[in-house]
Amino acid sequence: MLEMKVPSPGESITEVEIAQWLVADGDYVEKDQAIAEVDSDKATLELPAEASGIISFKAEEGDAVAVGRWSASLIQMPRGPMELLLKKLKRRQ
Repeated sequence: MLEMKVPSPGESITEVEIAQWLVADGDYVEKDQAIAEVDSDKATLELPAEASGIISFKAEEGDAVAVGRWSASLIQMPRGPMELLLKKLKRRQ
């Protein structure tokens, strides 16, 4: 599991606000896909996925998150096996 941490948008900024998640909790995301917009005192930035996999949020929209803290985690998995797993889960429902 990969813990995605909020990067520093600037020297004097110690926290950002999760302005908007651009994907849903539990979605499969591709590496470098924009997953969230975060606001700081100076700018709004997009956070990219650091790897491909299933995303799990650790913060909600509107939450203040300290720089260096994790905002989401990714269960790393290539798309092919992921699609098979999702099909199996849907059949069980």
